[in-house]
Amino acid sequence: METMKKSSRAQFLEIVNAHLSLRDQAKKFDPAMVKVATGIKEGRLQLADAAYYSIKFAGNKANIDMFETQDAKETGITNVTQAKLQKDRLFLCNRIILLAAEIEGDLPGSDSELKRLIKQTNFDSIKKVGGLQNGVFSLIANKKIIIDERPMQEFATDGNTTINLGTYFLESPRFIRDDEEFEFNIELGDDAPDNALIKVVLAGTVTVPA
Repeated sequence: METMKKSSRAQFLEIVNAHLSLRDQAKKFDPAMVKVATGIKEGRLQLADAAYYSIKFAGNKANIDMFETQDAKETGITNVTQAKLQKDRLFLCNRIILLAAEIEGDLPGSDSELKRLIKQTNFDSIKKVGGLQNGVFSLIANKKIIIDERPMQEFATDGNTTINLGTYFLESPRFIRDDEEFEFNIELGDDAPDNALIKVVLAGTVTVPA
């Protein structure tokens, strides 16, 4: 029987409080983690559920960067600006959701038409778009590799009724800090179908002002 997965909130508190205890024992600790743990204890910070998402047109591309520095927050497209978190956010990513869709009919002629179409698209399993599940994905944050070229097959969860469609739980959840750009890259063996769309959601727990 599978053990219950810890909530990202429980994981978050476990990690930051561990650094508080390391400090108290005069051992090596991360000052950023202690600052957060203290902020929570003193009621200046609180924890909130968070999900950072981005939708990209992947048509005829073999490499897709889901968060890019030219991105600007726009509801229905992405809630991340310039591939960075808002200031003073510390985010523990404990699961990733990846879905896909194909635009029916002709491709829109302009960027604004494409965005309008994306906002009206319902996303589904990556199995619905040819070749996606044979690629790999990587997550990089704070100049460190969090996930290294893992098979996209992880997101083909069709038939698994215990988790939401397209969800992958990180085996070692990691923090994403606000001062560095983060990247979620997809590499396919061949170009994606010419009308493919991909949606990624990084979900977990984040600090917000109390």
